[in-house]
Amino acid sequence: MAGKEVVVLMEITMNNLLASGQLDPLDFLARVDLLGQLGLTVLISNHLEYHRLTAYFRRYTKEMVGVAMGINNLRELFNPKWSEKLPGGILESFGRLFRHAVKLYIYPMRADTYRRYIETRGITPGADLPADGVIEVGNLPMPGHLRHLYAHLVQNQNIGAITGYDPAVMSILADDVRRRIRQQDPTWAAMVPPTVADSIRQRGLFGCTPDVR
Repeated sequence: MAGKEVVVLMEITMNNLLASGQLDPLDFLARVDLLGQLGLTVLISNHLEYHRLTAYFRRYTKEMVGVAMGINNLRELFNPKWSEKLPGGILESFGRLFRHAVKLYIYPMRADTYRRYIETRGITPGADLPADGVIEVGNLPMPGHLRHLYAHLVQNQNIGAITGYDPAVMSILADDVRRRIRQQDPTWAAMVPPTVADSIRQRGLFGCTPDVR
């Protein structure tokens, strides 16, 4: 990528905000606004599967496409529900995802936080998880039938680790932030950038009591 101009997009899909068959427009627009306040360019899509998203990007560039995500989202990619409609199943899903120079860059997570994440979602860990430390690309447990596929993707550099990350944010989950906001637990403010916390308070977003001072 040396000498190339890098375009950074924060993609947010409407599919992730569907609840009871309806989209909460205020919640959705608030997320877009907050990302914009951080100086980020937001792409709004309706692509739930990552292989559809990268195919969309490929329509507009022939350059490499890098997708950054957390280790929890990487594990979710191996959920069979994302490929159940494809004739080739999970192999076709990953074949589509990594076509034409696409690479995933993975942010690590504290082991205890990752354990809590998969337990709340009923995800099979695939192996015993360490009590502490960090879960990253090199030690992400996978169920036996997926281990060789995962190893293949890592060894062929389709999946790589993000370097230079901030250890202080490896224990933050978006669900925890939203829950604390709704419960009026003030500790949520330390889990987001200060400008975002100020906007949430002033506008009373996500169930936060508006700051009327």
